[in-house]
Amino acid sequence: MSMPARDTTTPDDDPEHPASMTAREFEQFPDDPFWRHELVRGRVVREPPPGAEHGSVAANLAHLLLQFIEPRGLGAVRVGSGYILARDPDTVRGPELSFVRREHVGGYCARPWPDAPPDLAVEVLSPSNRAGKMRAKVADYLAAGCPLVWVIDLKHRTVTVHEPPSEARVLAEQDVLDGGAVLPGLHLPLIQLFT
Repeated sequence: MSMPARDTTTPDDDPEHPASMTAREFEQFPDDPFWRHELVRGRVVREPPPGAEHGSVAANLAHLLLQFIEPRGLGAVRVGSGYILARDPDTVRGPELSFVRREHVGGYCARPWPDAPPDLAVEVLSPSNRAGKMRAKVADYLAAGCPLVWVIDLKHRTVTVHEPPSEARVLAEQDVLDGGAVLPGLHLPLIQLFT
């Protein structure tokens, strides 16, 4: 009895789409209920949709950010919105959450993604995200000029803060996350994030 062929593609590979694509071509990419897609150096990459804990922590953070940002009129919080981070070859990343300062919001209403990074990008490390893949995402945000990136690690209940030119720092559940120069005055006890 022969065994069925094993699927040897990784979550990053999308064998049904061209190896090189522009952001403009990626705009026409079909919706897929089973995968999330990004364009990385002209190549479509995919990952499974987030799980329940991932979604809960992202929703908690969105709520906490909105409570701070909206009353002060600081800008816009976005969920899953894409940003063109590089050209030739094109890279379009969609962080879990992002923040765009009020003075940038008008220019960030471009079709369908702005040609600039957010002021804050937030990613959530989950079982489908390998550490190397997350490092590549962070590197893309920073190379594009994003001044602040937070990576939430569900397994270890930590947040790694990337705020150049400083070295990355890891905060534990008992620590307080601050908004740095991007969101001065923001102080979030991480225990609120993981509840």
